[in-house]
Amino acid sequence: MTLSFGVRRPAWSIAVEGRGLVSLVQEVEAVPLGTSAFTMAAVGCLRSSRLFGCGVASVGVVRFAARSPWNLALRNDALLGCGARLGSDWALSDRWSAHGYAEATVIVADAVLRRQSDPRNVPGAIMWSSPPLAATLGLGITAAF
Repeated sequence: MTLSFGVRRPAWSIAVEGRGLVSLVQEVEAVPLGTSAFTMAAVGCLRSSRLFGCGVASVGVVRFAARSPWNLALRNDALLGCGARLGSDWALSDRWSAHGYAEATVIVADAVLRRQSDPRNVPGAIMWSSPPLAATLGLGITAAF
């Protein structure tokens, strides 16, 4: 789910987006856990009559909730990414429009999940890390005020 607030003119737009993601994967290397991510993004777009192209910069955090008794060490760096979005708008009325887009984001600083037996020891082997590239397809409704 994404919530966006912005300013739109005929030739350009800028927006701030908040997004919450919950993973469908419930196990990592046979260890039950839940994951979720929360991100904020700044989006700047150039627009034509129906098409738009945007630059996207995002920052967020990935949260791991273990469902088994082992220690988790989450890298303290933020989840950072930058990318591009291409899409199209369709007017529904003077105030409402629909849009669809495809987005590709390069993860600049990733989140890492490690297994370790004692937090005072050197971190254990990586069990999971965020992928280097993220892809998103989106459909939405825009209300103009």
